[in-house]
Amino acid sequence: MKKSITLLILILIVLASCQEKVEYPIEPNITYEGITYLMDADSTLTGEVILSIGYTDGDGDLGLDDADTLYPFGPNDPHYYNLLIDYLRWDGTHFVNDTINFNVRFKRLLFNDEVKAISGTIDNTIMLLNPFAPDDTVKLKAHIIDRALHESNTVETEMICFRRKNK
Repeated sequence: MKKSITLLILILIVLASCQEKVEYPIEPNITYEGITYLMDADSTLTGEVILSIGYTDGDGDLGLDDADTLYPFGPNDPHYYNLLIDYLRWDGTHFVNDTINFNVRFKRLLFNDEVKAISGTIDNTIMLLNPFAPDDTVKLKAHIIDRALHESNTVETEMICFRRKNK
């Protein structure tokens, strides 16, 4: 019986050590995963969308704590937000940066200071429908910043078209 238990433990150790260690660069990398349009009960658009962004990061230092409010993450500092989302509006010939942005602070993804590679998806809900523009064609452009201030690449959505119903 003891030999069987010892053999089982050895097999588990060997299997656990065979797992390949995942490595990514320490700079975050993101991919555009898609837009989900939120609907009312009557199947009309609410104006809200969920932007889904895939990420990888080699040292796992993505996200901020509520207590991260001192430089460089203070409210008036350039790195207060760690998910930067620009609103691009179609002006009839091309997309231009608008003065609107949807920058947010997302929570820490690892809850200790362990340095390890991570990957996953960030979903962020955004109210996109502009009440002052009856018809709008827009795109979103996004990137993230980790706690070491490494910036990711930038991704863009496809065109998002809102058309108001005539009432």
